[in-house]
Amino acid sequence: MEKKRVSVQIEGRNYAVITTEEKSYVLGVADEVTESIRHAAQTGRNLDTRDCAVLAALDFCDDRHKAEHRNTELVEKADQIIRQSAELAKQCKEYKTKLAAAINENTNLTKRIRALEEQLRLLLRENESLKKNTDSRQLENEKKFEKAVRDKKAEKLMGYVPMRQYSLFEDAAPADKTDSADAAGMNSTNQTNNTHNTHNTHNTNNTNNTNYSNFTANHNTNTNNKNKSRKNGKN
Repeated sequence: MEKKRVSVQIEGRNYAVITTEEKSYVLGVADEVTESIRHAAQTGRNLDTRDCAVLAALDFCDDRHKAEHRNTELVEKADQIIRQSAELAKQCKEYKTKLAAAINENTNLTKRIRALEEQLRLLLRENESLKKNTDSRQLENEKKFEKAVRDKKAEKLMGYVPMRQYSLFEDAAPADKTDSADAAGMNSTNQTNNTHNTHNTHNTNNTNNTNYSNFTANHNTNTNNKNKSRKNGKN
C-alpha cells in the first residue's frame, strides 16, 4: 500500500505521521494519545507534558502486553478447540461407521429373525400334521385292538364242541355205533380246537365233553328203556 503523510496535533503540538493507514484511523489514535496524557496530568502531581506522555506510553505498553497475552491465550484455546474438534470429528466418523455397521447387522438380524419365524411356522404346521396323523393312527390301532379283543372273546364263546342230536326211535345198535363215531369225531374236534385256541379253551372243551358224556348216558338209558318196552310188548 502507498504510504502517506498525516498531520496530527497532540497537546498543542503538530506532528507529521507517515503511514499506510487511513487518515481517520491515525487521527483517532492521536486523540487517544491526547486523552491518555490529559488523564495522567489529572493525577494531582506537578508533571510536565513530557512526563505525562511517558506515563501514557507506559499505559499503552501495558495494555498492549496484556492484549498480546490475552491474544496468546485465545490462540491456544482456539488451537485446543480445533484439536478437540478434529478429535470429535474423528470420533464422529468412527461412530458413523459403527452406526452403519450396526444398522447393517440389525437389518441382517431382522431378515434372519423373519426367516426363522417362517421356519417355525412351517415346523408348527408339520408338527400339527404329524400329530393329526399320529392321533389318527393311534385311534385306528385302538379300534383294531378292540376289534381283535372282541373277536377273541367271540372265539372263546364260540369255542364249543358241536353235538349231534339223536332220535329216540332209532335202533340201539346203530345208535351205539353212531355215538362211538360221533365221540371219536368230537375228540378229534376238541384236539383241533385245543391246537388253534391256546388260551382258555381247555376248560370249554372239558365242559363240552362232560355235557356230551351226560347226553350219551341219558341217550343209552332211553334206548335201553325203549328196547325193554318193545320186548314186553311182544311178550
